[in-house]
Amino acid sequence: MEVETNVYSDVYRLLIFGMIVSNVLFAAGIVQAFLHPIRAPLTAEWVRAQYQAGKVAHGLISGDAVSLMLLATALLILTPVARVVVSIAAFLADRDYKYVVVTSIVLLVMGVTVILGLFGLQ
Repeated sequence: MEVETNVYSDVYRLLIFGMIVSNVLFAAGIVQAFLHPIRAPLTAEWVRAQYQAGKVAHGLISGDAVSLMLLATALLILTPVARVVVSIAAFLADRDYKYVVVTSIVLLVMGVTVILGLFGLQ
């Protein structure tokens, strides 16, 4: 029972950490947007241009509001994925192979969904 409690507490801490960090990044992005307002056209081309790793990295270094909020969004989306990975590791450590298989299938479905989304398949 103690190992099970540790699994749940590890997953809980991971989810809380991801939520807190993403909220702090969102808040920093909002503050930056108020301090340094820009006129963003929100066209498809402009939005696509924001999703380049180099632009985001440069924006994070310079404190760009859009980059901060993009990172916050990515972190918020990846937190549940990290929860699944941590659960798999915890179930492996506990030698609970039935849940390793079930949770691995969940991770596989998440991965396939992302890949299909990248290729534009519906």
